[in-house]
Amino acid sequence: IRKDNTNMNQEEQYRFRPLDAYQWIKDKALVYIRTKQWIDASQFEEFLIVFESNFVVSLEKVAPLICNELDKGNVQFAVLTVALYEAFIEFHYSEKEAFHYVCIAVNEPIAPFMEQNTEAFLTASEDPFETIVQISKTREQNYFGKSFTFVHRIDDAFGYVLQIKSCLFHEVLKVLGYPFLQSIICQIDCGWIKGIKSDKHGLQFVRPTTFATGTTCQMWFIKKEPTPKIAENIDDLM
Repeated sequence: IRKDNTNMNQEEQYRFRPLDAYQWIKDKALVYIRTKQWIDASQFEEFLIVFESNFVVSLEKVAPLICNELDKGNVQFAVLTVALYEAFIEFHYSEKEAFHYVCIAVNEPIAPFMEQNTEAFLTASEDPFETIVQISKTREQNYFGKSFTFVHRIDDAFGYVLQIKSCLFHEVLKVLGYPFLQSIICQIDCGWIKGIKSDKHGLQFVRPTTFATGTTCQMWFIKKEPTPKIAENIDDLM
């Protein structure tokens, strides 16, 4: 995986395999933690040792959930959040502080990149709605795979309503006893979601529930018709 992703375009981002994405997020998170000096510089190497040790232990516990090549990266991403959280706790941070720092470290370094590239990619597309729907469908197969269950409630030229009935990330966190970390994982999507500019791209996106707030995750992609120009006189309406 490329360490410096500043020149990566959106197509390259969506060709990421789960192991690539996990490593990218992990590298960025650890650099961010060090840069922010949440752990004293003299203790950072010890923090890394604790993190890696916790990671190995947790990964072993959830190894039975890995059923295919895609699962390897997706499981390790979920374990990453747990191992970082546990490391902060072991360094005497409160549960609230540990959650806060892990959430920021995992999400903030990559969010601007995801937003900017999603916006640029959709802006360059002839049909942003169709483009984002096709990306979603492709990732269901090539990124998430059979350990997630996807149901297409609506799939037509005007709307795409996706329901995720089972989530491997959620299963990992449940086994490890940290289901409350789910919102950290769900927030990753906010990067590309913010890249959808409703007026510019002619589509709206809504995520009414996730496994952090309910028993399913739903994503609604809705094609938006252009706002009609307000008629200045009666003749313009004829």
